[in-house]
Amino acid sequence: MEVEVYSRYPKVRLFLNDQLIGEKSTNESSAFKALFTVPYQAGVLKAVGIENGKEVDAKILRTADKVAKIILKADRDHIAADGQDLSYVKVELVDKNGIIQPSAEDLLSFDIKGPGSIIGVDNANLQDPVPYNATSRKAWKGKALVVIKSERGAKGDIHLTVHAKGLADASLAIKSE
Repeated sequence: MEVEVYSRYPKVRLFLNDQLIGEKSTNESSAFKALFTVPYQAGVLKAVGIENGKEVDAKILRTADKVAKIILKADRDHIAADGQDLSYVKVELVDKNGIIQPSAEDLLSFDIKGPGSIIGVDNANLQDPVPYNATSRKAWKGKALVVIKSERGAKGDIHLTVHAKGLADASLAIKSE
């Protein structure tokens, strides 16, 4: 398989499971991109930026196993009870090691209780025809997004629960105050 590595450094090294695949130069004429041919192998792919002969930066990708659970990450856990404030909740489908499964497209269903409402769901897939105001959405590349809005003057905990067939539900609370 071919792997494109973008680097702002003059050279980049690529490792697969700690074995050096190669080192290539990057510059403006190559659009700061190096192209490597890599045999597929489960494990860790690591790109290292090289400047003045020294390793200065590294990015790592790990092979994901099958989806084991749903993880919810709110951008904040308190919002104003003004009927306008929003919280953006990332939904991630991860394996047993917490690595996002990039091929996961599980159907996610969303329930909310308390002084808030779901005003949008998305997955960043431009080909997905499901409207933003739906109560379910397929994950795309192992991810989705839920936007929660407070109710005007209503204080308390907003509870979001996400369901997917074959997985334990995931829940979180956002305080509206």
